[in-house]
Amino acid sequence: MIDLLAIAAHPDDVELHVSGTLLKTVDLGGTVAICDLTRGERGTRGSGELRAEETRQANRAMGLDEANRWNLGIPDGDIRITEENVLHVVQALRHFRPRILLFPSQHDRHPDHENGHRLVREAWFNSGLTAVESTFNGTPQEPHRPELLLMYAHSWEFEPDLIVDISQQFEKKIEAIAAYSSQFSMPGQASTEDANEPQTFISSHDFMEYIIARMRRWGFMVGGKYGEAFQTLGGPLKVNDLRTLL
Repeated sequence: MIDLLAIAAHPDDVELHVSGTLLKTVDLGGTVAICDLTRGERGTRGSGELRAEETRQANRAMGLDEANRWNLGIPDGDIRITEENVLHVVQALRHFRPRILLFPSQHDRHPDHENGHRLVREAWFNSGLTAVESTFNGTPQEPHRPELLLMYAHSWEFEPDLIVDISQQFEKKIEAIAAYSSQFSMPGQASTEDANEPQTFISSHDFMEYIIARMRRWGFMVGGKYGEAFQTLGGPLKVNDLRTLL
């Protein structure tokens, strides 16, 4: 069992939006894993092979063992709620057995993010059912359903229910994002806008400046420098001891 599993539609989504929280969890003695639904092979820039190498670089930047990052190989741009896809996610949930699950919010400009949200919710429920059977490397898996579901935003924002202060993890997060040089223009680096590839919504310096500004705003809201925001799913959180909120 691990503390936290982050599921994302594409390689680089986790790095952009929740890697600071993963890094902080590890810094505090916790355990984490990542599951990417697709290889991002239909992206305008780069290729599935290049993004796989960039993911390995990002893993090294985060200090993440490759055994703790799965890619389910669902076709990019075609995330559907099928029995096969649900079972793939169920296998990941039952293998890692996280207490907390981070996954995309239900509203975003990219259909893969919205469809990824729906797929994960379906799999989360099925993963707890004894009647849903799954195996890993030929061994039957036991049912498991994460206790806490937290959604993270992509381009379309939401009103946060909680914010994690990632001020101490910010630099390492930026290093992990920078591994995806085919996708992003990082502050202080040459712009990918000059590359011989089509430009996209995320390849400009403006996009990364927006991502950083949003982290600054969320950090400011909780008295820190940088933050990552989440919404809860399923109603209010149960708190046994108010001191744990401090």
